[in-house]
Amino acid sequence: MVRANKRNEALRIESALLNKIAMLGTEKTAEAVGVDKSQISRWKRDWIPKFSMLLAVLEWGVVDDDMARLARQVASILTNKKRPEATERSEQIQMEF
Repeated sequence: MVRANKRNEALRIESALLNKIAMLGTEKTAEAVGVDKSQISRWKRDWIPKFSMLLAVLEWGVVDDDMARLARQVASILTNKKRPEATERSEQIQMEF
């Protein structure tokens, strides 16, 4: 049971890490870390799952505030609506010649 809980926590951490890399972008993440972008791609496949399990075992989870902030950012991007018109009425202006 404990192992299953740790595995679920590791999957949650892995998902959060991958989402943050995706939001920042592979190239920007690689530049910030000081490695080539192909290295980040390999990390996503090989190392991030292992690091996620290590963080779960050490009980070093992702803070819920960070996840909430990330969710708000994604929601604002996905629901980006047109700004309202600067006119008083939203009716079309008719011009007669």
